[in-house]
Amino acid sequence: MAWLVLLPVLLSACVPGGPATVTRAMAVSGGSVVVAGPPGYCIDRSVSRDKPDGAFVLFGTCAALSGSRAAGQPASPALLTVSVSPGASDGQTFAESLPALASFMRSVPGRAALSRSGDAAQVSVEDIRIKGDVMFLRVRDRSAASDRPVEPEYWRAILRVEEHIVTLTALSPSERPVAATERLRALEALVRAMRAANKDGTTG
Repeated sequence: MAWLVLLPVLLSACVPGGPATVTRAMAVSGGSVVVAGPPGYCIDRSVSRDKPDGAFVLFGTCAALSGSRAAGQPASPALLTVSVSPGASDGQTFAESLPALASFMRSVPGRAALSRSGDAAQVSVEDIRIKGDVMFLRVRDRSAASDRPVEPEYWRAILRVEEHIVTLTALSPSERPVAATERLRALEALVRAMRAANKDGTTG
């Protein structure tokens, strides 16, 4: 279940303006998955990566990354991430596997996989919702963030694109907290953006 853990071929979807040109979308995993964000969000290329064992993409606001307010940003910006990992087909559709995955997430090994520190005792799964072939989780992780300060609670979505498991996360920066409802809205917008960018390859 290593694909549960958060782990550049750039497209032409760029936003000009300010000191830098920022990118709204990028293809990863040999071009089989396009990672795209909702309006106002652009890719932080300094920390995003695409490797044979998986890809990780971080979204910040286009305004912050470009240095220009004209590039745009959401009213309540969350910190959005996308992880893409190889998946395996076991004869079930992904949608059919979600109830078992939900049970796993509430287990000790599942909570350890969700934890930044690997400590299940630091994690509580507050809510799980299955909508079609997407699973949404509200998670509280009391482990310290190693790279940037974020609030303990976050929303996560898990879906499949082609044969890849895609994990989407909406976090709240500690310095500018974002309400849980706003994080969920941002996550749902990210799911829609990913669906639209991979319309022919999203499967259940």
